[in-house]
Amino acid sequence: MKDRKSDENPWRGAAIVSAMGADLAVCVGAGYWIGSKLDDRFGGGQLWTLVGLMAGLVIGGVGVFFLIRLFAEDNHD
Repeated sequence: MKDRKSDENPWRGAAIVSAMGADLAVCVGAGYWIGSKLDDRFGGGQLWTLVGLMAGLVIGGVGVFFLIRLFAEDNHD
């Protein structure tokens, strides 16, 4: 049986929320940066920047999904 006190730790919840935010921010920022570099190299206006932002958002969303899944499995009895 698991110790109920470890499940009620507020710092654990704060850590998972912080990790989700950082993961999403880094992925979107990296997507923007890569997209802007592709715009500089290949042209196309803001097309590559938009593609990079969308790709970063999708990749960040997948990362957040797996973080939530990992957290939920940890708390499952």
